[in-house]
Amino acid sequence: MSSPELIVEVKDSTLFLIINRPSKMNSITMEVLDAIHQELKRFENEHYVRSVVIRGSGNKAFSTGVDLSTMAEGATFYELHRARAALGGLFQYMWSYPKVIVAAVDGYALAGGFGLMAACDMVLATSRSKFGAPEINVGVWPFVITVPLLRYIAPRALFELMITGERIDANRALELGVINKVVSEEEFDGELFKVLATLNSKSGSITALGKSSFYKAMDMTSEQALSYLQSMLSIVTQTQDSKEGIMAFVEKRAASWNDN
Repeated sequence: MSSPELIVEVKDSTLFLIINRPSKMNSITMEVLDAIHQELKRFENEHYVRSVVIRGSGNKAFSTGVDLSTMAEGATFYELHRARAALGGLFQYMWSYPKVIVAAVDGYALAGGFGLMAACDMVLATSRSKFGAPEINVGVWPFVITVPLLRYIAPRALFELMITGERIDANRALELGVINKVVSEEEFDGELFKVLATLNSKSGSITALGKSSFYKAMDMTSEQALSYLQSMLSIVTQTQDSKEGIMAFVEKRAASWNDN
């Protein structure tokens, strides 16, 4: 259900969650965090939704992170602590989510917005987009977003971003591996829907099992990961969709998925 600060739409089998605070550069409040979490949960088991897009309203910002004005309005220690825990909890939930989550970035992705973007499974960005972790410039350190960013950016390069607070452009973000593709503003929506069409054409069950195992393996030793992934391969090949996919390949026809 849409709210003033989070627009919720379903188009062509994709759930769109649009942070709707353009006058505040789509900065994140506790209400926005809760709404994103709730809407993801509401559609988690809906098979007609096969992918998710998170984006910001307008063309100035994906999100510039936590709304600092709310931190200056007399929030209690507990309220601030809960907000930080909610951001980390959302990251973990996104990694366990059974559908692919795509960040569509047009404009600034900074601080917590940079972390939210990195917690998504894929990122498309316009060429005018800017990225960074500028918390040090206001006397804070980007503690919570370190985790999703370290999954994709080499530690030395990430530390430089955090200690300098400098912003980088889309091409540099692509070089660092934190985004997947840079697209011109004119071609952005067309490219986004092309990517979504590809994602939505895959088996929902194999997508869910594959995504889950991908993130779990990242947190294991090589020995643990190999053992775990071997077991997952045995499990996946017993699913109906795996059997259908292999048979379709042999018979040279398109597979018909039933998400089982």
